[in-house]
Parts: sequence; C-alpha cells; structure tokens
Amino acid sequence: MGAEKLHTLPDGRTLAYADGGSTTSSVVVIFLTGTLSVGNVSRIPPALQAKDAHYIAPTLPGYGNSSPPSKGQTYAATISRDISSLLDHLHPDTTDLELYVSGGSFGTVPAQMLYGAPFDVFPQGRYIKGMLLLGAFPPFVNDKEKGFAYTRCMTWQNYFAVGPPARIVPFRLLQRLTSLVIQSKLSTQETAEAFLRQFLFDKMGDEEKEIYKAWREKTGYEEGQLEREMAENNRRSIEKTWEGFMSTADVLNSDWGWGRKLGQLDEEHTAGRKVMLVAGANDDTTTVEWAEYLVSKYANARLKVLSGGHISAIFHGDDVWAEFMES
Repeated sequence: MGAEKLHTLPDGRTLAYADGGSTTSSVVVIFLTGTLSVGNVSRIPPALQAKDAHYIAPTLPGYGNSSPPSKGQTYAATISRDISSLLDHLHPDTTDLELYVSGGSFGTVPAQMLYGAPFDVFPQGRYIKGMLLLGAFPPFVNDKEKGFAYTRCMTWQNYFAVGPPARIVPFRLLQRLTSLVIQSKLSTQETAEAFLRQFLFDKMGDEEKEIYKAWREKTGYEEGQLEREMAENNRRSIEKTWEGFMSTADVLNSDWGWGRKLGQLDEEHTAGRKVMLVAGANDDTTTVEWAEYLVSKYANARLKVLSGGHISAIFHGDDVWAEFMES
C-alpha cells in the first residue's frame, strides 16, 4: 500500500493522498473514494501498470487528514482547486499530460465535478481524456424530460440519509443521529469488520460470492483481508472529523454542474473524451437506473452492468480498467 502523503494547499489547508506507479509518467489517473474512506493504493490494476500510469488516490475533504472546505467555499470549487494544486505539485509540466478522472460510489460525484469544471478553476481539465464511474451517483434533481426521478429507486434508508429529509430536517439532525450509530459500529476494528460484513458482504448472492472467491484466489487476498482493509479505512476516515460524512447530503443536493444542467457540457468538455459507467445489477445503493440516466446525459458514454451489488466493481476491476483504457 502506498504510504499516505500530505500536500499543503495554497489556502493553508491540507490534502492527504496516496499514489503509486510511475510518478514521472504523463498518463495520470485520479481515483476518488467513497464516503467513510481515505485514499489508498493497495493494488494498481494491470491495465494501468501496462500504461506506466501514475495512480493518485486523494482523500476527500473532511475525511482523514484532508481538511474540510473553507467556510463560504462550495464543494465543487474546493475539490477542483485542491486537485489542481496537487497536480501542479506532482506534474508541473503538462506538455504531454493525459489525465483520467475516476471514482467509486460517492467519489463519482467529485469525479463528475472535475470532469465538468471550468478550465479557469481546474486548468488541468483541458487534458482530461476520459472518466470512469463505478457505482455512480447522479445529480439529485428530477428530469421531467427524461422521466427521471432520483428518489424513485432509493431504499428508505438512503432516502432519509441523503434524500430530501436530510435537507429539510434542520441542524443536520438526521446526519448527527446516523453518525452516532456509525461511530458505535466503528469503535473497534472487530465491530467495524462486522458492520461491513452485514452492510455489504452478507448481502452477496451465491454467484457474487463465487466471483469474490475467484478474485481472492487471483489476487492472493486471504479470506477476510478485504473486509479488514476496508474497516481500517473506515476508521481512519473519521479519526479527526466527521465533517466529510456530515456534508454528504449537502454535496449531493448542491449545484455540482457549475450552473449547467447535466448534458450541457460544451465541446471543449466532450471532444476527444470517453465516459464509462459501471453498475452492479443488484446494487440498491447506486442503481442501474441511475447509471442509465447518466449515460443518456454524457457524450461518448457507455454502460457496463456487472453481476453483483455495490462493490462488484472491485472483483471485476482489472477487466473494467482494461476495457476502459483500451476503448
């Protein structure tokens, strides 16, 4: 696993990240993690190794050692300026830069923010060649033209956690109650692993369990190792602050399209770029319907549906990255 590094931002805040691969490569991949997580590089997909890519996994604002956004700053502007500063530090020469932005679960939101960011806010956006979204969130808006309602396929749990109630109930009361429950679940490594198994792994069907077993054999992971690593990640993410988690609903419901509706990106933000979305057929957190909607709104986009649930992309990761990079 790549050791965590700390980058001091121009405003004095801190951005934590891990990276691996070829640090001098002009092929750069940014991967943004989901909620309750920190950036880590435990394994680089073979397709990226073959490209001699530099793989960078930042920790999102308000998690782990990454500072929350400054007061008065939008999340979209914060993530764009933070990643721009990090790239200035790691890759000051943009002559041959070939940039790919990607994310998993909630991380698909900041990935989409970067993808559509104005170039005066995120100058490196000029060099984006593609975007890969694994278990993607759409903007939390209703699109009458497409007949799309983002709440339609939400579970009740997610509806209250990040849907309209989370915005209507004042003082982040629902978020505070949820954080208390999760805090108790993450209080020890053992309880954190048990929470993950209940929330993700125990929901797997027989087919996905076989796929997971085959993935472990292929990668050399011992039984329980992935759960252990994910639980450690969860616990590290909230060691200093809960602000990242508490702001989730606000971010999802904010204007992260830079004042434009989805599907209105100009030619500079679409020409020569490719977009790939990956969804689990049985994922009830980020559904296939959400992914289909996003595919209909992004130019040069396509969808790959995998057997399994919310973390199915982990077990198909090597093939997914190979298909994305070669397309």
